[in-house]
Amino acid sequence: MKKIIFGLIALLAIGVAVVLLLPQLIPVSTYKPTLEEKASEALGRSVTIGDDLSIKIFPKAAFRVTQLQVDNPAGFSTPYLMRVEKAEIGVDLFKLLSKEVEINRFVLTGPDINIEKNKSGAVNYELGSDKATDNEEASGENPELNDLRLGDVRIVDGKANYIDAVAKQNFAMDDIDVDITLTSLETPFDAKGTMNFQGEPARLDLVMTTPGKVLRKEETNMKLALDVGDTSMGGDLKINFGDKVSFSGPVNFNAPNLPALAALAGSPLPEAPGFDKFSVSGQLSGNPDLINLSGATIKFDDVNATGDLRLALSGARPKATGTIRAEALDLRPYLPPPPADTPAGFPAWSSEKMDLSSLRTIDADLAISTANIYVNDIVFGESEMTLKIQNGRMTADIPKMAMYEGNGSGRMVVNARSNVPSFAGNFTMSKVNAEPFCLDVLKTGNLLGLGGFNFNFTASGASQAAIMSSLDGNGGFDVNDGALKGFNIAKLARTASGFKEGINPATITNAISSVQGSGESTDFSSFLSKFTMTNGVMNVPTINMDSPILNMIGSGTIDLPNQTIDLRLEPTASLNADGSGGNGLKVPVRVTGTFSAPKVAVDVQSLLRGAAGKRLRGVIDGAVGDKLKDSPAGGLLNGVLDNAIGGGTGNNSGSDSGTGTKEGDDKKPASAEEQVEEAAKNAIGSLFGRKKKK
Repeated sequence: MKKIIFGLIALLAIGVAVVLLLPQLIPVSTYKPTLEEKASEALGRSVTIGDDLSIKIFPKAAFRVTQLQVDNPAGFSTPYLMRVEKAEIGVDLFKLLSKEVEINRFVLTGPDINIEKNKSGAVNYELGSDKATDNEEASGENPELNDLRLGDVRIVDGKANYIDAVAKQNFAMDDIDVDITLTSLETPFDAKGTMNFQGEPARLDLVMTTPGKVLRKEETNMKLALDVGDTSMGGDLKINFGDKVSFSGPVNFNAPNLPALAALAGSPLPEAPGFDKFSVSGQLSGNPDLINLSGATIKFDDVNATGDLRLALSGARPKATGTIRAEALDLRPYLPPPPADTPAGFPAWSSEKMDLSSLRTIDADLAISTANIYVNDIVFGESEMTLKIQNGRMTADIPKMAMYEGNGSGRMVVNARSNVPSFAGNFTMSKVNAEPFCLDVLKTGNLLGLGGFNFNFTASGASQAAIMSSLDGNGGFDVNDGALKGFNIAKLARTASGFKEGINPATITNAISSVQGSGESTDFSSFLSKFTMTNGVMNVPTINMDSPILNMIGSGTIDLPNQTIDLRLEPTASLNADGSGGNGLKVPVRVTGTFSAPKVAVDVQSLLRGAAGKRLRGVIDGAVGDKLKDSPAGGLLNGVLDNAIGGGTGNNSGSDSGTGTKEGDDKKPASAEEQVEEAAKNAIGSLFGRKKKK
């Protein structure tokens, strides 16, 4: 019996010795080629390992491999899919017999992974050989893992690259350190780590419940928190790993530096106003090609909104569709900046180049409603808009638009498909409060009343100044029961109608000064005009203003590029302030100057062409009679009269005036022609209040 017992002890001792010594007794060259061959066959790729290879069986089976490399097939830019400086793997051999894998140690040091899609669309991460698959099908074996347990699992100082030759994108990660925990396939999988993504620090915290469901293609839960630079994102999703991955659940995303994130993602934003920050949260659902976000809270730059959105990612550009309700839609960051502080007056048009290329980065079809819209200094109220963007061309249809207590509709088209954008639009408004509207648009609040406006236009240009120089279109306005502040046209007409002893510069200056000032105004019951526009110059063929004491017609031009005005107005006012007494003298008024410094004056030339001109002819006829009517002197008289009334050059013979004799000859009497000219000039002088020369 003792011999049997001692024999069993001896056999056990020999077995232990074999287990302890076997890895040292078998040379590396014996099993290294076999391992490389079997690994290459299983992965369908050439697999090589370094000579520093060791295996131990006691107390726990462990493998140590260096210079492990899995090659890429032909047609890829990188020579290998994965290269690992050192891998340490510890397993429980006995549990392997029951198809349970317990890895008590799995440490990859210095892994370098290259994920690639080449120009033909092929990818390098599809592993497995046809031979291995055929053998499994022929044997009827379906290798199924009963369980997987992980102990010390780490990735130390790793690197990874993603190369997409089709999309021409390349993403790089380095300094990857990740710790993984998994006690069972039916317990949560936990991965925490840090890395650098495109040079920016990143942090990952991922928890996936019951990975066994993933293997069985069942629905599983995943919580994700990922920070990349200033950008953070997170979610609590249900994921279905079926034939096509789908997901649903609450998510949040915050990018306080949107240009930096776009650059990291390989789609840098152009140097354009706006597009600075973006955040969104809501219920997410969809798949890798289509993302739905319902009950969303959206913050884009200074715009705060809620709504339901859908983002399609399978096209040439992302396309956003849905409905959005914004507290306020501030478009000022995306428009040319206002000019620098200037002296009081209308600001100069900006020559700074606009960059609208951001319209080419995304397509959209959005229904937007908002309480306010801000376009530089113009404020719109409750409005609705359908916004469509297609390859850089934006169309905004606005069926409802509140504006300065009025309402209206409009359409705006911006085409940024070329380097020089083009614009087109039409807007119609009614019952607009003219004073605040003109104050914001024209920088003057001198027009009062409720009015309607319509404006159709086309333009092109890369700056505000260029757009103003290319404006073509037409429009008009109709303002009722209002006033023009700062100038009393009716009072001027009444004052001018009382000129009895002639018109001289002092008389005109005093008349104009008396009707200007903050306390003066021109009341009207209706004020309307139409215009056409070519290359920014507005041609105003008709201006009409009516009131109980004033009727006025006019015409002229407004040069938008140069900001100049040239309008001729002809008001006719009642002689009495109460409107009684019939009509007074029609006194033409001319408005000239610039938007910043307009000038209003009596149009003397037009005045002479009218009733005052007739009076002038009467004065001259009374002075010289008609006895020289058909003589050469009469022709000279008509020339002088035409010069005074029509502003022409006349038919002056070159003789001096006011002496009665020829120049240089005091003793010789003047000719008959010279005497007539002298009489005519004295008559004109009397009309303008000048005394007759002696």
